[in-house]
Amino acid sequence: MSGLLGSIISAVVGGGGGAPNVGTLLQTVLNQKGGGISALLSRFQEAGLGEQAASWISTGPNQLVSPDQIDQVFSADEIQEWASGLGLQPDQIKGLLAEALPQVVNHATPDGEIPPSNASPDITSVIGKFFR
Repeated sequence: MSGLLGSIISAVVGGGGGAPNVGTLLQTVLNQKGGGISALLSRFQEAGLGEQAASWISTGPNQLVSPDQIDQVFSADEIQEWASGLGLQPDQIKGLLAEALPQVVNHATPDGEIPPSNASPDITSVIGKFFR
């Protein structure tokens, strides 16, 4: 993990119990409209980032996405809502998602298979890895 995600999570946690809020954010992003990882991947495909997102599921290395690419996937309103909920700036949310989503999706698809849309990955264990 690079320093950005760790810094954001540490700042939120240092501000008073923010790790659950980061977990809630990631859970919200993964479960939008009840679609799970499949719906998230569809959004990345629609934004022209399907190859990157597919790499997170495969057993090979994860391709990175940038905060600017996150801006292509999620609306400004979504990003602003998430930022407000965590007391962060929209650019920080985009950076957090750019760094965390490849790891979270990879963790949720350990065998290279997308879980059913009603299956909710355990975000807590992924966040725990960020502090090791």
